[in-house]
Amino acid sequence: MAISLMQCSTSEKAGFQPELHTPYAVCYAQVSPSQVHAYSLVILEPDFYSEEEIQELKSGDTQIIAYLTLGEVDENRWYYSLLQEQGFLGKNPNWNSAFINLENTQSRNVLLQQVLPKIMAKGVDGLFLDTIDAVAPVTERAHLQPYMAQLIKDIHEEYPQKIIIQNSGIFMLEETRYAIDAFMTESLASDYDFSSGEYLVRSDEDYHNRLEYLRFYSDKYEVPFFILDFADTPAKRDRIYQRLDSLNRPFFISNIGLSDLPEDPGGYANSLKEEDHGL
Repeated sequence: MAISLMQCSTSEKAGFQPELHTPYAVCYAQVSPSQVHAYSLVILEPDFYSEEEIQELKSGDTQIIAYLTLGEVDENRWYYSLLQEQGFLGKNPNWNSAFINLENTQSRNVLLQQVLPKIMAKGVDGLFLDTIDAVAPVTERAHLQPYMAQLIKDIHEEYPQKIIIQNSGIFMLEETRYAIDAFMTESLASDYDFSSGEYLVRSDEDYHNRLEYLRFYSDKYEVPFFILDFADTPAKRDRIYQRLDSLNRPFFISNIGLSDLPEDPGGYANSLKEEDHGL
């Protein structure tokens, strides 16, 4: 029986084609229907919208994907105190967010039984699972990887028809590949220095090394990916756009706070067709 279920899950996820969801965008500032209608898929902050407002955003056939953080939580989240009661595992100094103790069953239940139902009740088309890297192998929380993997699998089991995009966390793909439709890679062609606040464009060598790394794991686990890059000037954005436009992969370029959603995707996101697939 377990084998049969796994085969069914694999078949469901194999049909997702990111190129058919372009142009796509990510924006965590509140946006209007006119801003999203030029995009096929938009990842946004669900706490800013009511169910009625989500439906207005979807009225132009834009798929709305809700942000959900799994490894960290900001103190402004309504459920921060619920997770705080279970104890945190330190803070991320870049964002001043607390690391969630996923080993704690109640912490996972807060996300699965309280946070997720409120988000999904708004009628979103899927979920963008962020802060997976909070349990990366190089961190002190690497021992939480099995709990993170199980949490992602539980989300898929609860909402099997919804689009699920995992942010980064390539180290988790062996465990999560059947539970997600795609993953996102950030800063492929760009970089951002949190200490200085400087936006950078990666060297050719660095860029191609990262690209080969992505190619290997995307092919190995047969999971497609979206690209998210960052720029603060038109010149940097143009350089990044030209670099990414040759890949035939969905990409979007924004600021590090993801607070801007141009009504015209031109120069910020690409638009692909079904045959435009590959690296």
